[in-house]
Amino acid sequence: MALGLLALAAGSAAHAQLAPGASLNLDVVATPRYAGASAYRVLPLPSVVLPSGAIPRLTFFTEGLDGGAAWALGPHLSVGPLIGFSIGRKQDDATILNGTGDLKNSFQYGAFVHWQADRLGLNVKFLQSARGGYGNQVTLGASYALLALPRDRVTISTDAVWSNGPAAQTDFGIDGAQAAGSLAHLPVYSASSGFSNVDLRLAYEHRFDAHWSLRASAGVGTLLGDAADSPIVERRTSVFGTLGVGYRF
Repeated sequence: MALGLLALAAGSAAHAQLAPGASLNLDVVATPRYAGASAYRVLPLPSVVLPSGAIPRLTFFTEGLDGGAAWALGPHLSVGPLIGFSIGRKQDDATILNGTGDLKNSFQYGAFVHWQADRLGLNVKFLQSARGGYGNQVTLGASYALLALPRDRVTISTDAVWSNGPAAQTDFGIDGAQAAGSLAHLPVYSASSGFSNVDLRLAYEHRFDAHWSLRASAGVGTLLGDAADSPIVERRTSVFGTLGVGYRF
């Protein structure tokens, strides 16, 4: 998954816990075509926060490519299941990939834990690919509201992603068949488990009234370890951004 999408998805549980009511948002996301790509893609991504009317302390949400249910265990802690979607990689996403074949889109499943106290939020998320051999990832996140006014909010956040061996090899490795088919004559490359990327993001939200708001964010992400050294990586460090509108019911 591209770095910007990982960063956007990482805040979903936090957004669900912070939102006092139902909301609907639409963001346009500019992000690398794959982790390590120099070319970009632009995607529209809706998000929804919907408190359960029948079950107190339960909120359903989607944001980025994740969705789930947040169960508030208290004023600061929430947990819940997650379902995610990982966008695959096509061999024509970059010249260097020609002949290596495509990575298929895949669904993911997992869970999260989120802690929020005043302006500080901490988040842990686990997602396992439903496609065999694609592995799993753990995302560690932290956010802090630099500005929290009735109409304006500025938040800084960081996320670090740990990938297990199969996930690292899927995203950044080159097996024998891929090396043999590579038009760029890429060598066989093995990527092992470890932290694969980290990002930093600054987000701004302005509320026009009780319902409408404008959302924008910009960030930078960098690959780490075996991911950064992969022969398919064109750019280790990339920027990403989002712009959107929100409506609170």
